Amino acid sequence: MTLSGSDAAGLDREILEAWAEVFGPVEDADDWRVSVWDRHRSRPGFRLVVAREDDRLQGFAWGYTGERGQYWTDFIAREIGPGIDEWIGGHFEFVELAVMPHARRRGIGRRLHDALLADLPHERALLSTSAHTEDPGARLYSSRGWVTLATYGANRQVMGRLSGGVEGVATG
Repeated sequence: MTLSGSDAAGLDREILEAWAEVFGPVEDADDWRVSVWDRHRSRPGFRLVVAREDDRLQGFAWGYTGERGQYWTDFIAREIGPGIDEWIGGHFEFVELAVMPHARRRGIGRRLHDALLADLPHERALLSTSAHTEDPGARLYSSRGWVTLATYGANRQVMGRLSGGVEGVATG
């Protein structure tokens, strides 16, 4: 199921519980709600995809239109430098993809990924993930046509994906 920002508003508690199970506990739920969930939901192009089985959340993914002036877009512009300029601004920012531990290894991550990117108007999409080639997320993204644009920090990478095929860049 794909939801817009306003449609996703009532899922904050369920998404936060899943987030904590997948990524680790959140110290301040109210702060997370305001600084992450509400802020992201209010951005242009926000979409949330959820997977359920018997009304139980199996996973989620979300993203929105990335622009200069937003934290992550500005961070990678500073961290990576001019080489990333052609990718940023008006791109789709693939923010999160999480599959609950009990639901892994069943193709849910792939389906969430594909549903989140389906029919996007953006020509470019960006994400950040582990630079470890054995990381399940990095393997998933590579298998779906994402390419490493740059590495930064301790074992992080920015990956990009084009909506249409461009020579030298696989799009899955």
